[in-house]
Amino acid sequence: MCRWHARIAQPLLWLGQDAVPEMIERLEKVARLRIGRRQTAQRALERTLVATGNLLVPSGFAEVEPLFGYTRRELSALGQANVPVLFNLNRNEFNWTLGARLGLPWESQFEIALPYNLVQHQITDTNVSPPQQVSYRSAHAVGDVTVGLAKTLVHESGWIPDLLGRITYEAPTGPLTVNEVPMTSGQSKLSFTGTALKRQDPLVFTGTAGYTKAFEANHVTPGDQINFQAGAFLGTSPETTLRGVLQQNFIQDTTVNNVTFKGSNSAQSILNFGASSILGRGILADLQVGIGLTNSAPKYSVILSSTYRFGVPGL
Repeated sequence: MCRWHARIAQPLLWLGQDAVPEMIERLEKVARLRIGRRQTAQRALERTLVATGNLLVPSGFAEVEPLFGYTRRELSALGQANVPVLFNLNRNEFNWTLGARLGLPWESQFEIALPYNLVQHQITDTNVSPPQQVSYRSAHAVGDVTVGLAKTLVHESGWIPDLLGRITYEAPTGPLTVNEVPMTSGQSKLSFTGTALKRQDPLVFTGTAGYTKAFEANHVTPGDQINFQAGAFLGTSPETTLRGVLQQNFIQDTTVNNVTFKGSNSAQSILNFGASSILGRGILADLQVGIGLTNSAPKYSVILSSTYRFGVPGL
């Protein structure tokens, strides 16, 4: 009998010699259950960090993520200083995306995502009373394919956080417009991002900075972007993680047919709240709600996704 067993068993001798092994077995089961719960919580937090792009899938595993997103945009004549807008533009943007992540050797990861977009586009004349609808159109099409490669650069040690780098390319595989409705596709972009992650159990803090270079596609060159994100993740239970992320995007002027539209640049601030939970073996469900904080940002957005992890032989 080990020293730990002896200390536990000594008070139990009052119950009789035969009761000691049974009680020790029960105590060991309780200890294993507690350890298992802590490991489950760690898995839930780690899975959420992977799903949000702050960690990588371990080598030899892959994840498939079906996703549904809805974004509401409203551009009103009110509050648009020095811009003579006579119409309200309201857009409902739906997208269904199938994404996949593959953990590779050397602490790297391959990523790919294929979206399908549906856009409802409404223009209302605000120069009359009451405002009248001028046009309403809807369109749908396959979106732009995005491929990427990410790698862990530095592991957390002392005050140094985890650091990872990521390169992604958005190919203009989708149309720019359909049925005279501007789509969210038809763009060619190359993005570089770096992410830092610091753990303070049960919290994890993340920060991301990125730059996106836009190329001409369909005679349109969207403005280059500088992006920043800061977030906090909290493992609230063995199966659930909550998070809050502040996202800041600075977008430069857009160029169409070699003509740059001055004043088309924008600064978008979005506050995201999310919750994720492990539903079963290898399955993570995630819900995120975003609230626009500036006029050019989406009014709000909702993203619902489910991630399935499985092993890949040979990696």
